[in-house]
Amino acid sequence: MERNTNSQQDDSVVTNSKEKKRQTWSRPWDFYMSSVGVSIGLGNIWRFPYMCFKYGGGAFLIPYLLTLIVIVFPLMILEVSLSQSVRKGLAASWATIPLFKGISIASAMILFHTNLSYPVILTWVFKYLVSSFSSNLPWMSCDNEWNTEHCVSLWEKQYLDDTNNASMITVSNVTNQTGQILGTSSAEEFWNYGVLRISNGLSEIGRLNGELVLYLTFIWILGYFAIFKGIKWSAKVIYVTATLPLILIIIVMARGVTLEGASVGIYYYLKPNMTQLENPEVWIAAATQVLYTSGVCAGAVLTLGSYNNYDHNFIRDVTMIAFSNSFASFVCGFAVFSTLGSMAFRQNLTMNEVVQSGPGLVFIAYPQALALLPLPQLWNVLFFLTILLLGFDSQFVYVESFCAFFMDSYPRLRNFHKYSREIFFAVCNAGFCLLGIIFVTEGGVYVFEIFNTYGSAGWSVFLVATCEFVAVGWVYGADRHWDEINRMVGYSRIRFVVALVWKYIGPAICMTISIYYVTAHSPLSYASYVYPPWAQAICHIVATSSAMCIPLYAFYLVVTSRKPWSQLRRKVNTEETKHENIISEEEEML
Repeated sequence: MERNTNSQQDDSVVTNSKEKKRQTWSRPWDFYMSSVGVSIGLGNIWRFPYMCFKYGGGAFLIPYLLTLIVIVFPLMILEVSLSQSVRKGLAASWATIPLFKGISIASAMILFHTNLSYPVILTWVFKYLVSSFSSNLPWMSCDNEWNTEHCVSLWEKQYLDDTNNASMITVSNVTNQTGQILGTSSAEEFWNYGVLRISNGLSEIGRLNGELVLYLTFIWILGYFAIFKGIKWSAKVIYVTATLPLILIIIVMARGVTLEGASVGIYYYLKPNMTQLENPEVWIAAATQVLYTSGVCAGAVLTLGSYNNYDHNFIRDVTMIAFSNSFASFVCGFAVFSTLGSMAFRQNLTMNEVVQSGPGLVFIAYPQALALLPLPQLWNVLFFLTILLLGFDSQFVYVESFCAFFMDSYPRLRNFHKYSREIFFAVCNAGFCLLGIIFVTEGGVYVFEIFNTYGSAGWSVFLVATCEFVAVGWVYGADRHWDEINRMVGYSRIRFVVALVWKYIGPAICMTISIYYVTAHSPLSYASYVYPPWAQAICHIVATSSAMCIPLYAFYLVVTSRKPWSQLRRKVNTEETKHENIISEEEEML
């Protein structure tokens, strides 16, 4: 292999003595805890349980675990090893394969979309958390200023059921035998009119919700103080925000499984329906869930890995992260379905009538179920505090990753002032907060659905995953990269299997899923509102804004660069040279 010891090229790896040193983790477990914080988030509690219920119960675990092992685990090894080898963030990591440096820009765009939409969910959660301290929970009554004449409280729904005036009662509404809606649940009205103050559609953005603007600002201020001092400080914060919610969810689960009728919910949660495995949507849903919650392709895990020491045993950590993510999802399912099963039992409802996905599960169904328990305020406070902490550590890792992308790409951002990091992070947080204001308008939830569905997930993420596999497996070389991993951690037992995934299995599956998303596309909708054609165009613009960065940058590089093809595939400055530079730097510091 070629070696280049030219000092100018080594500047990309060895930090200039006049520049501030890039931080590294203080403790061996900091990387693991931070990665667990970003991978265990809102998707584990408001999406995974519903996916299990909808797609075959216990049978859903088969495609879920297979996808985790076959796709996500090798992809996490790929990303962490790449960034740990250069000890830089997104831009410098993918610069080792210049032709695919556009992956770093695509990941930064996904982070941009996520940093716009994710804090909005935390804003809604904070609203519910504050409301949970009320003596009378506002989503359980119809005597609030936002309620309509069609409002039906949980107790009134029970009365309608007992008097046979209703043929279908769900957590959202009550209908008669002809399908006519007799009323809307108080929880549904609190969500729509008390929290969102929802308009009729995307074309009616409407006024700002002053209370949500205040909560959104507070969330961003908290996020800033969690990361402004760097990863050594944020790692201390994440030890609390990553462990406390797991303790709280176990408490909620322990209470839920002891409730009368809890077995009904657990049965529907785990009951295997093996025929569902014949449905391709089940496998697509499982792959989407695992990829979304793991933090890969968005640059979060890759950025966290860049703060490791060169010889850190990341394979051990990645294995534990994958297991922790799956275990947390499984426990969240128990906590959610045991309580919903008790609600269905007490209210004489079926599980289909109480289970919803996404916001409907967290903000409508589950709060009603908790309201049936003794001390409902206590259980609602614990529940929404758990969700807030689950999402909070994910959020500030996303912001850290986004800001690190620019600070690593433009070193002057790290050195223009004594407090350059604090200033730059303050500007980024303030900018995201201002841009996020549109999400807390009367039509904000419609904007949120666009970014949440097309910006942070969907076909574009799987296309990025495909390009990552191709870049390392074929262009850079799977064997060549694993040689670097062997130098880092001295581990080669799974070399053949992982290389097989990088070159063949991973890109084939991810590309197939990406094509499936595009060809089986259906118009985006929220509740009964179907997005018009012009809004659908915006959806696709958001999706392509990240994915198209990869081919566009490759085209730009080929057209403008005079370098030979071999240097477009990979830098002349090889990994062995980088390893030697890093070791020499560490020896000088000692």
